[in-house]
Parts: sequence; structure tokens; C-alpha cells
Amino acid sequence: MTMRELANRLKRLLGEIRRRGVFKGVAAYAVVAWGASLAASDLLPAFGAPDWTVRAFVICAVVLGIPLAAALAWIYEISSSGIVRDRGPGHAAAGPDKGEHAGNTTLLFGATDSVCVRWLDPTGPREQVFVKAFRIGRDEACELQLDDPLISRRHAEVRFEHGRWWLVDLQSRNGTRLDGQLVERAPLPPTCSVRLYEGGPALILEVRGPSLAALTVTSGSGRLPA
Repeated sequence: MTMRELANRLKRLLGEIRRRGVFKGVAAYAVVAWGASLAASDLLPAFGAPDWTVRAFVICAVVLGIPLAAALAWIYEISSSGIVRDRGPGHAAAGPDKGEHAGNTTLLFGATDSVCVRWLDPTGPREQVFVKAFRIGRDEACELQLDDPLISRRHAEVRFEHGRWWLVDLQSRNGTRLDGQLVERAPLPPTCSVRLYEGGPALILEVRGPSLAALTVTSGSGRLPA
């Protein structure tokens, strides 16, 4: 194995560790373990425990706890639907392709009020049109599935509420950006750019139909719809 191959493998490994949040998980555990050790040093002697029990507690928390925390962070992912097993970035790719031909438009459900999403993938330009709420993420259950390790399994959702379309972040790991601004929940303008992590590929969203007319009237009056 050459040095370049070794460096590439290490780079991929570090990227996967970062994607799975292992560093964050270990750091969070270290804070909890430190607090628990301080509490043990006060409580155990108060209950008559010998001095060695405090040292044993600290050693077990460090020697056994940190590797266990790292392993759990590698295996599982905390998402809006709870703690789920992370099967790696390739798992989402195994699902069915939502658009069979590059550059084709897929019209889902059929209606006049819709959101058109355009983006680029390795096969070329893609486009889908949605008339109902849709989720964006790596999971094969998402209506708009993207194979990118920095995108959460269920990253964001676009939903229609109160007469207009909204972009909602689903407690994703790297956040959701609407026209460059990090948002948790925000109304969609007539045309906008959405990125699912800083520096990530852009999804161009275009609102079509009656909600676009409502947005235009609202913008002229200077107030949001009820």
C-alpha cells in the first residue's frame, strides 16, 4: 500500500467518523463522566464506601465508557424519529431511484399548487415536482432522496401550511440553509436555494400555483398571511 492510498483511506475514515458524530458523542460522554466522577468522589465516601471504589469508578468510566460511547456513536444516529441504526452512506443509495432518467421531470400526485425542485447529481440535471409535503434526506423513505454522507437520513421537510409552503429542518446534524441563512422553519419565497450543509450542493426550489399568487400579494402588502 502506497502512502497516498493510506492517506486516502485515513481521510475517508475521518470523514465517516465526523459524519457519524463520533467526536461529538465521545465529548458529550466525557462531560457526563466527569460530572459523575465528581459526584462519586463526594457520595461514595459519605455512604462508607472504601477509597478504592472512587478510583475504580473513575477508571471504569474512562477505560470502558469512552470506547463504548465511541462504538454507540458509530453504530447509531440520533434523528427526529428517535435513535436509529446508521447503516452508512451507501444504504440510502440502495433504494429505488425517484427519477429514472436524468433531466426528466417527475410529477407527483398531480395538482396546480406545487414546488419544483432542481439539482445536479453525477448523472446530470434532475427535476421533481411535488404537490404534497415531502422530505429530503438519505433515507430511502424520503420522497427526495440524496446520496450524500453529510446529509442526515431525514434532513428537512417542505410542507404546505396556512396557504403557503414552508421549509422545516428535521433536527438535522448539519443544519438547513435557505438562501444562505441557517433556518429551523421558514416560508419559501417564489424561488430560492436550499443547501443541507455549509458548502453543500444547491437545491433550487420554485413555488408554482395559487400559493405563488398569495406570496406575491403578501409581498406587496408587507405582511404575512394568517
